[in-house]
Amino acid sequence: MSAADLLLLVMVGGLTAYALLAGADFGAGVWDLLARGRDAGDARTLIAGALGPVWEANHVWLIFVIVAMFSGFPPAFGVVGSTLELPLVLALVGIVLRGAAYVYRAYGAGAAGPDQWWGHVFAAASTVTPFALGVCGAALATGDLATDDPLAPLTNPFGLVSGVFAVVVTAFLAAVYLCRDAASSPATAHLVPYFRRRALGGAVVAGMLAAVLLPLLWREAPVVADRFADRSPLFVALSAAGGIGALTLVWRHRFVAARLAAGLAVAAVLWGWAAAQYPDLVVGHSTVSDAAAPAANIQALLLAIGFGMVALVPALWMLFRMFSRPELPDPRPAPDRRPPAAE
Repeated sequence: MSAADLLLLVMVGGLTAYALLAGADFGAGVWDLLARGRDAGDARTLIAGALGPVWEANHVWLIFVIVAMFSGFPPAFGVVGSTLELPLVLALVGIVLRGAAYVYRAYGAGAAGPDQWWGHVFAAASTVTPFALGVCGAALATGDLATDDPLAPLTNPFGLVSGVFAVVVTAFLAAVYLCRDAASSPATAHLVPYFRRRALGGAVVAGMLAAVLLPLLWREAPVVADRFADRSPLFVALSAAGGIGALTLVWRHRFVAARLAAGLAVAAVLWGWAAAQYPDLVVGHSTVSDAAAPAANIQALLLAIGFGMVALVPALWMLFRMFSRPELPDPRPAPDRRPPAAE
């Protein structure tokens, strides 16, 4: 295995971490946008409490992947940056607006308060970003880049369905995660059925979109499709097993194990795409061997990444460990502590 291939594997690991962590954050924003009914306010409060301590930290994985691609595969970085500017700008604007709206809402009326303007911005941006990233992933597989028409990646049917698929997958992941958060406190236990229904519905919709994506893949990205048939059946089986396992575990209220199964289902989709994409970074435009920086540069980058992970991973583990159970207000009335009236 060459240094460039090893760096590519590390980047896929970073993308997996981003999909499982930041992806769930985006999906929670989708449920914030779609929250309706008598439990909508409580659901938004739970979402805000679950995201509060960790939402900003999860973007470190996206920054890591961008820096690794810029340093390790600069020609491919140039192709992506110069031809996918519209979906990338949409993703970036979504990330920035999402963060700003989240903070402004926290200092305002709150997630369930009467002024929902910043809440709507947060929820809409949480939906736009995974959609735009899904469009970018489809463009890398098809090679349908915006060389002449900036809207080309956004008008390709495969890109559009891939974007919607990314939104639905993040929503499914978030619903499974939030089931566990809801069950962790008596104050939010009434939200467990609310998010269970959304987890089950998200899995069904994701499965339907996957069935639509497969024929589009063969039509729009035949190079990747042929490799997918040869290399990715195992990942398809892992994804299906993880999805079915997550549904079964959610149904049986085993939410911690359901998180692991849902994570496997989502990660296997990403791994199957990466296996089918290799050795192309951008189909028809850039391959690993063509775009790789000098081996000495990549080796130095891998060494720096190794030292960085020694500091980063324990810190992130401690952060998630400390804030794995969001502290939410208990809606039950407080006991009356007044002294009895004198007779």
